Amino acid sequence: MPWGPFHEQQVYNRRRDIHAVYGGQQQGGICTPSQHPVIIVFTGSSGEQHGYADGWSPEGVFRYFGEGQVGDMVFKRGNRAIRDHLVDGKDLLVFQTRGREGVRFLGVSGR
Repeated sequence: MPWGPFHEQQVYNRRRDIHAVYGGQQQGGICTPSQHPVIIVFTGSSGEQHGYADGWSPEGVFRYFGEGQVGDMVFKRGNRAIRDHLVDGKDLLVFQTRGREGVRFLGVSGR
């Protein structure tokens, strides 16, 4: 399913195609642009070195580990934005980091 200029499985440049257009945090895995109705998350194998093991459960649910490496998740900042994206009327876009190749658009959880 396309979302704006993004099409599933296509690869984009994170800074040029995402942050230059939508703004938001350029570091980390959760981007919360203030001027657009969207939350953007980035997943990838590089997160494993920081204790994040995002991926699909046997039930077919994508588990995204959010912010915070120690203890239980705290629902503030990016974690709250992900949890409440539907209530807040925002779409959740998921990208997979591909190293120097860029980021691959995996899809959207919409309103």
